[in-house]
Amino acid sequence: MIKKVPVSQLCIGMYVHDLGGSFLDHSFWRSRFLIQNERKLRSLRESKLEWVLIDTDRGVDVSSVASGAAAPAARAEAASRAAPQTPGAARSPEKAAAAHQTATPEQQAFDDARDIIDGSREQVKQLFADVELGGKIDMRQIEGLVQDMADSIEGHPDALTSLARIKRADQYLYAHSVAVSALMTALARTLELSDEQIRLAGMAGLLHDIGKVRDPDEAPGKLGRPIQPAQELLRKHPQAGAEALRQDPNVPPEVIDVCLHHHERVDGKGFPDGLAGEDISLLARMAAICNYYDEVISTRPFKKGWDPAFALFKMLQSSGQFDMDILGAFVRTVGRYPLGSIISLTQSELGLVVAQNPDTPELPVVKIFYSIRWSHAIPERRVNLAEPDCPSRVMPVVAPVDWAQSGLPVPSIA
Repeated sequence: MIKKVPVSQLCIGMYVHDLGGSFLDHSFWRSRFLIQNERKLRSLRESKLEWVLIDTDRGVDVSSVASGAAAPAARAEAASRAAPQTPGAARSPEKAAAAHQTATPEQQAFDDARDIIDGSREQVKQLFADVELGGKIDMRQIEGLVQDMADSIEGHPDALTSLARIKRADQYLYAHSVAVSALMTALARTLELSDEQIRLAGMAGLLHDIGKVRDPDEAPGKLGRPIQPAQELLRKHPQAGAEALRQDPNVPPEVIDVCLHHHERVDGKGFPDGLAGEDISLLARMAAICNYYDEVISTRPFKKGWDPAFALFKMLQSSGQFDMDILGAFVRTVGRYPLGSIISLTQSELGLVVAQNPDTPELPVVKIFYSIRWSHAIPERRVNLAEPDCPSRVMPVVAPVDWAQSGLPVPSIA
């Protein structure tokens, strides 16, 4: 049933069917979505909207939350009903409701980000499969995915960009697309781009590699089809992707441009058009950085990913490949020591970066787990290097060590 509800009566678990008022009264890119967390609820209440339409068949009804005791169960029920349409379906509704009651804000942010990433990968997989069969991109679904990522990044930037690193070998293309979209969205925020540019950045990240599925006759490993050299395939996918996206008039030209030019270099030695400097669009220069970073830190069947801090070091040492001003903003976005980096500490210990301190990016929060001196794992302990009385310090090194290649028993970030 569709009901008209004042914004003041909205709560987590309600499914918004339509936003009342003008698009100038709010910052949402789509009009139908589940209110999954406090961030989205707060954005609605702080907007100029006076009322919205809710769908009680897909979410919580006003009567269900008349008392506070009913809210957790109602939210779980709403999550269950909305599962096919929302990224939050990755967790069972019972676990999601229980976790919401006990988790710290940081844990909740990671849980929300994990749900968004898991759901997004599945949706991107289906979108790419449709394109491979000759179908069109569902731009409404793309915008919905980008909206969810933007909401998550606004509340806790580290959670989404760090968890997006985790990829299964059989889902690399879809996971890589989601990761680049998250990085593009976060970078656009750092650069203080407009809401429209942030939206386009996220969409471009999701679709930048669509050409890798639109050319089935040359896809390596398919039965009865020739296996082309990897470099030849690499150079063909930007044009194949741009050609596929041009078939749909709803795809913004900026997104098509990123798909075509995310392998250009500022020194003119990239492809397919050999563009240089500012002849490459801002979004394409951003995509070149985000795409390369996620590729080199990702472990794949034929190579082990670089440690994130080591990857940034190598990128900063590159000559002519990236726009250095944008790369500087990217370093600020992911942190001097990105989440998941392994850094050497005093007392001959290694620490895994698990959180950032925005005011002191050179002093992150780490999980100490390994003794270099004794060459074995030690009991894990969480340490905030920014605390005045913290005995551990980051060891100065000429170049970061690529610990990711060493096979260390690295603990999880969360």
